[in-house]
Amino acid sequence: MEVTTANLKDRSDSGVAAMLSRFRNLVALSALGKKDGQKDDGTAATKEVAAAHALSMEVESAALVTAAEDLLRLTRELKELWLFGPLRGIGEGEGEGKMDEDSVKVGELVEAMLRKDAASANSNLGS
Repeated sequence: MEVTTANLKDRSDSGVAAMLSRFRNLVALSALGKKDGQKDDGTAATKEVAAAHALSMEVESAALVTAAEDLLRLTRELKELWLFGPLRGIGEGEGEGKMDEDSVKVGELVEAMLRKDAASANSNLGS
């Protein structure tokens, strides 16, 4: 799958929508069996209905956790892209050997500065 801004935005939006939907379902399931003004004394639902609601809540909870994990995975991918940038293909990127040439130039400049400093230090000692 190609990493594009639109793709990442769609993944983010769908992850948030999934979390909201699962949370809404959990809240709705938790309110099932209660009538307005009825106390929660355990007589509102039979054991079978209560077991079915419990199973539904477990399924919704697991789906909520999965949606959260998907969003965390997305944030990790975004951090990796931010820190390391997209991976380059073979033959893409900087010119071959350019970094080596630059390194040699920097080394030569450092050596020249060290020689100049050493020469000035020697002339100061001789004075």
